[in-house]
Amino acid sequence: MTTTNYTDYKFSVNGVKFISRINANSPFAGSLAKLPSQVVIDMNVQAVTELVGDASKFTRDELLEELERVNDGGTHAFILLDEEVSA
Repeated sequence: MTTTNYTDYKFSVNGVKFISRINANSPFAGSLAKLPSQVVIDMNVQAVTELVGDASKFTRDELLEELERVNDGGTHAFILLDEEVSA
């Protein structure tokens, strides 16, 4: 069982919803928390655009594969597909 806490920042790129998940114990978590939320969103949009491209051109499975590649070796921050189901 893990006791790691994360802070999630939700954002979208080309109509696709993502979550930027930051380890709460990360050395840069405090700095991110002090920034205006739009700045954090803009940084994440730029990262996805540069690392993945136009997310709307991928199937769900292709996008999950790309995010796995992007997140490989990550320890502090991860970009996830936001697949939240509405209740």
